[in-house]
Amino acid sequence: MSQKPNFIVIHTDQQRYDCVGVSGRRTGIYTPYIDSIAYQGAQFTSCYASCPLCIPQRLSLLTGQTPAHHGLFTNTGIPYLPLETTLPAEMRRGGYETALVGRTMHTYPFNFSYGFEYYLPGDPSSEFKDSSDPFFTFIRENTSREAGGYYGGGPHNNSRAAGPFHLPDEFHQTKWATNRAIDFLDSRDSSRPFMLFVGYYAPHSPHNPPAEYFNRYYSREDLDDPYIAPYDIPPVSSGNIMSRYIDLKGENLRAARAGYYGNIAFLDSQVGRILERAMRHPNTYVIFTSDHGDLMGDHYMYQKARPYEGAAHIPFMIMGPGIRDSQQIDSPIIWEDIMPTILDLAGLPIPSSVDGRSMKKLLTEGSDSSWRTYMHGESVHNFMGCAKTRPVSSRINLFYEDGTHYLTDGKTKYIWHVTTGTEQLFDLTKDWKELHDLSKDLSYIQELNLWRSRMVQELAGREEGFSNGETLIPGQRPRNISTAMEALKEQRIQEGFRIAYSRPKRPEADVSAALRLLQ
Repeated sequence: MSQKPNFIVIHTDQQRYDCVGVSGRRTGIYTPYIDSIAYQGAQFTSCYASCPLCIPQRLSLLTGQTPAHHGLFTNTGIPYLPLETTLPAEMRRGGYETALVGRTMHTYPFNFSYGFEYYLPGDPSSEFKDSSDPFFTFIRENTSREAGGYYGGGPHNNSRAAGPFHLPDEFHQTKWATNRAIDFLDSRDSSRPFMLFVGYYAPHSPHNPPAEYFNRYYSREDLDDPYIAPYDIPPVSSGNIMSRYIDLKGENLRAARAGYYGNIAFLDSQVGRILERAMRHPNTYVIFTSDHGDLMGDHYMYQKARPYEGAAHIPFMIMGPGIRDSQQIDSPIIWEDIMPTILDLAGLPIPSSVDGRSMKKLLTEGSDSSWRTYMHGESVHNFMGCAKTRPVSSRINLFYEDGTHYLTDGKTKYIWHVTTGTEQLFDLTKDWKELHDLSKDLSYIQELNLWRSRMVQELAGREEGFSNGETLIPGQRPRNISTAMEALKEQRIQEGFRIAYSRPKRPEADVSAALRLLQ
């Protein structure tokens, strides 16, 4: 029997598709190590987030399920989920040593590994930063209190403030996660194949790369400005430092780009260290991807949770045994496809609960005639940090829509805004900046009708009432979590569990039995 392959999954947070060099779309992006994964294997040009937000996406990777199936559409309100059928759990049952270091799958409780045997979280989004998170413990134990910890330089999570990292770079989450990944690779159980998840928080804020990488971009005058379209309405003001409705320009833009691009360049250098170790294991697949992007001022928007390319279009590349060099695959894929692909390549069964599809045939044969024609994505919007005064305009302000659904095949994108029912249609082959909305162009009426009919069928049967199977119904409020998830949430509250990112109303229940479930 041939030896089973190994897997290294490198996942970043909030990295746009056009922010890898191999995409060829943005000036100044330099990612030679990340690009080398595509050059030695396959780059997927149409990987999209089915819900461009951290927790829903990561839950989809963990379970192989769409947000409509697992029931989570936002980053808040998540209860303890007793998940038994997860990618790491299935790999572990199949004889694999499973490991995660750094950025987690962002589920709750944060110290529940969901099947990862070796579990070393180092996650700036964790609620355990002040107590037991290994990364923050490492900083507290090895730096002066006067340095101010990880955020002592000023930049913070979800803030557009940016500046060079104020500590030696071994205290940056990017390098710490790399070091811990190398520790695992150097000390793992060599009698078993392995699956290692390496989680980088970058380029998600804090925009705090080491000074060398920040300064590389700060003084450049040739970097891309935000993409602003005729349908965009500027904000009255850019609100507070965490605003998602912003006219990003001047020093704000200069610093934010330097922080974001610098974070990417620094993490690329650390990906190089992972690849050096991977080369010692020739029977190893290496995947590089990100959960969603960052709008970086496009359409006067910042951060994520929107259907536009900056937030929804993400990098995905893979190299390994049996994958030809320098493939470009245009078939639309989603994070739900990662679980079945890894299981298939490992020769393990794919659970019936999985919605995604294995990409093995695409990878080994270059095409799959039965592959999906398009993918569906959705998001619920929040208006965190925005100015209280709304701009006055005779046009519909799409920023204030409660949510959106979108369909794309990587060439065309159709967006439906749930509050007003406004539609948008873009030709991504000519206009990936999404500056020209074709929905009112009569020459595209047949294409608009085609994509609308697809959306009608996609949303038919949804509990929100978005579609009756014949037409789209605007004005329905999107849900943060499904009815089933809401019921589980209430059950967990009654059982004494906390709900993630909420203040506890009672002491947290003993979760030791749950934590042993998959250990």
